[in-house]
Amino acid sequence: MLYKEFSSRLFSYLALYEKGLKKQANSDMKETAVWLRGLPDAEQDSILHQFLTEYCDAALWEQLHQRGNGDMPYALREYILSWLTPRCEAKHMPELRWYYELYRNHPTGILYAVKYLDEAYASPECDQKTVDLLFDSFVDELGWGAHHFPDGCILEQAVIAQCMQQCEAILAAHAVSEYPAYRFEYYKRLYACYEQYKADGKIKSFDAYLKEADIDSYYAKAFPPRR
Repeated sequence: MLYKEFSSRLFSYLALYEKGLKKQANSDMKETAVWLRGLPDAEQDSILHQFLTEYCDAALWEQLHQRGNGDMPYALREYILSWLTPRCEAKHMPELRWYYELYRNHPTGILYAVKYLDEAYASPECDQKTVDLLFDSFVDELGWGAHHFPDGCILEQAVIAQCMQQCEAILAAHAVSEYPAYRFEYYKRLYACYEQYKADGKIKSFDAYLKEADIDSYYAKAFPPRR
């Protein structure tokens, strides 16, 4: 029954937000956070575990993902941060992974998100989503490094080698989902093109190397990865 009340509060928030009554919606969400904090610990745990399972793993709260800045309401986000942190320090799963998913772009959460993702991967309860997220974090770094191709590479050679090695190690230990695995193969070919382009003295266009490698165009991240 308590989770039903919590979800009702979220739907009420969304209804107000979609009507443009953002101040009232945010005020109501602050009250919801206060209400949650006032519940016994076991009831808070039950509500938050069900909500985060739905939010992170079952995509049942797309409305919250799609609002405003694409993040959950501030008051709820900060409350969940305070709830998750001690559980991550105790190395609970899937809380370690949830933390990374929710707070890798958070002003203070970013300081811990990568650490918790690494610990999630090392956990006996490591799941497929954790594997894919960790794998993608290294692929994202390769994407960031390729941002200025063919004029230069943002990453040092040692960092590139480490990212490649980490991805290969994950692939050797786990099945990685199709799209992350595809992205890695793509960047391996892209970096090979770039290295050959440099080794040949840049005597022909970089696009020529991409064409030879059957890469019609390339995608490079324009913002730093979260690791």
